[in-house]
Amino acid sequence: MKKKHKVTILPFDTIIEVQPRTNLLDAINAANLPLTAVCGGEGTCGECVVQITSGRYHSKPSAALSDEIVSEGYALACQTFVEDDLTVVLPRFEELSIRSVVDHEFFDERRDLISGIYEVDPPVQKIDLQVEAPSLEDNYSDLKRIERALGKSWPSGNISCEYSVLKKMAYAVRKDHGKISIVLARLGGSRFIIDIFPQSEKKSVCGLACDIGTSTVALHLVDLSTGKFLGTASSYNQQMKCGEDIISRINYSQKPGRLEELHDLIIGTINLLIKKASESAGVPPADIYYAAISGNTTMIHLFLNLNPNYIREEPYVPTINQPPVVRSQDLGLDLNPEARVSCTPAVGSYVGGDITSGLLCTPILLDTEKVFLFLDAGTNGELVVGNKEWLMTCACSAGPAFEGSGIKCGMPASEGAIETIKIDDKGRFGYEVINNAKPKGLCGSGLVDLLAELFVHGFVDRNGKFIERTARNKIVQTENGEGLLIVEGPKSFWGNDIVITEKDIANLIRTKGAIYSACSMLLKSAGLKFHEIDSVYIAGGFGQHLDIENSVRIGLLPDIERAKFSYLGNSSLLGAYLMLLTDKNHSIVNKIADQTTYIELNTEPRYMNEFTGALFLPHTEMDLFPSVKKVFDRIR
Repeated sequence: MKKKHKVTILPFDTIIEVQPRTNLLDAINAANLPLTAVCGGEGTCGECVVQITSGRYHSKPSAALSDEIVSEGYALACQTFVEDDLTVVLPRFEELSIRSVVDHEFFDERRDLISGIYEVDPPVQKIDLQVEAPSLEDNYSDLKRIERALGKSWPSGNISCEYSVLKKMAYAVRKDHGKISIVLARLGGSRFIIDIFPQSEKKSVCGLACDIGTSTVALHLVDLSTGKFLGTASSYNQQMKCGEDIISRINYSQKPGRLEELHDLIIGTINLLIKKASESAGVPPADIYYAAISGNTTMIHLFLNLNPNYIREEPYVPTINQPPVVRSQDLGLDLNPEARVSCTPAVGSYVGGDITSGLLCTPILLDTEKVFLFLDAGTNGELVVGNKEWLMTCACSAGPAFEGSGIKCGMPASEGAIETIKIDDKGRFGYEVINNAKPKGLCGSGLVDLLAELFVHGFVDRNGKFIERTARNKIVQTENGEGLLIVEGPKSFWGNDIVITEKDIANLIRTKGAIYSACSMLLKSAGLKFHEIDSVYIAGGFGQHLDIENSVRIGLLPDIERAKFSYLGNSSLLGAYLMLLTDKNHSIVNKIADQTTYIELNTEPRYMNEFTGALFLPHTEMDLFPSVKKVFDRIR
């Protein structure tokens, strides 16, 4: 019996054992990881490219990869055979960088323009105490004397003490002659001592703000005593191997053992990011005592290992909207075992804590006269309209197209992604690439630009079909049919043509149509028209880099005054950060969750009509987009 080889697949941190000479694509597929080859394993499409960073293997030559790329360890999985223990990286899922506002300037400049409270009064704090030594006359227990010392500077009241703290208490109060530090958690009206140590043990007390997105996960490591950022990390959500949207993951979770698998995948993703952020900051994970977690309703259910099945079944009821505070050790997070983990509350089945926390970063709850629209355009599109007096919300399934999935040459906003595109009067493409690298593909903002430019320059019609007289010189044949050539193979990183197909365009139109029609439906439910909105706040990593003009031209955003639009970046992550700083923000998001009216589009018969009308560029009713109509009339 030949010895099996171990194949470690990153960034999913999956290990599979295979027989010698196993085809690498077969091995990756056997691990249920998202890697396909539309050419059927013939080595011609180049879509199953991987990077092998260690181990011996045999790979057949292929015209789909240049010699330069092959020399860097890249290979086509379908043409590669395992000859040793291998470490393999799936480039499509390489580590992301957070390309959004992450510094204090965001809050320093907007302190009076956000609904959340920006102050450093964290619900988990380190408190230095001087505990009196016991005596025959003062023979109270160690815990009683600690409570007495704490009462000198903190309001009196019941304090609970974890068993793990009791085990260390006798040593801690005697090591430095009564000079101790305690870590006190004040959450939900209760107070817990969750750690104790002598003051000579210099320990920091840190917190974790984390946004669990359907596609990506991002977090900040924060010094709770100052509110300063210590480290930042982000990556793909490893659950993507089980489905790219929430419905597919809910379905996946219903088979035996798979709910636990999805839970382990998101915990594993977060733990890898904790490791990276803590190592870069020089902070042991054991010094992280508090985590504020934000995410949509399904992601929070999977994070907490709760059955999400009834979120997708009428009447669309989740297990919980306002999760309790739990301990990190109960979830498997690599933090201090007694660390408290708090999840932001949801409004309903498809409007989750990522929205309630995101609203903290807007002025929506400060004004009773103006009307605001909040839009988080990600894999799921969530919207809120209203002000301090009233709020209405809904959600739509936008799909992952604007995050690069389901698009032949799509990719996330990482190095090598084309993020902006312009077409000049001679039909030539000009573009900008993240980090000025060789182009690898098109990210969401680049796809919006491309679709708008193709439309206004007459390369595609209102149905998204190629216009022969304009596009014929740029049309090439692909495995998916005809494609429009954007970047020639020799100029791209992979050595392959970067193209967009009519199938890609149809996918993008469905995505933009879902978002616009949800906006339209929500405003009609509130008795409003788009021009009556005073300000529009666009959230999400994708939203921050949108070109507003091009977004209007394709019918993604309404045709209103451009000055009304503002970018927020990852407001879910920023909102989670505010919740780390003070428990007052928990009260605000709980109030948002309780008082917001939720519109369920799944049961709204008018929504399908709205959606169908939006499946054109920019819309079936061109009069809804007067500025686009002027451009369209000029080019016809």
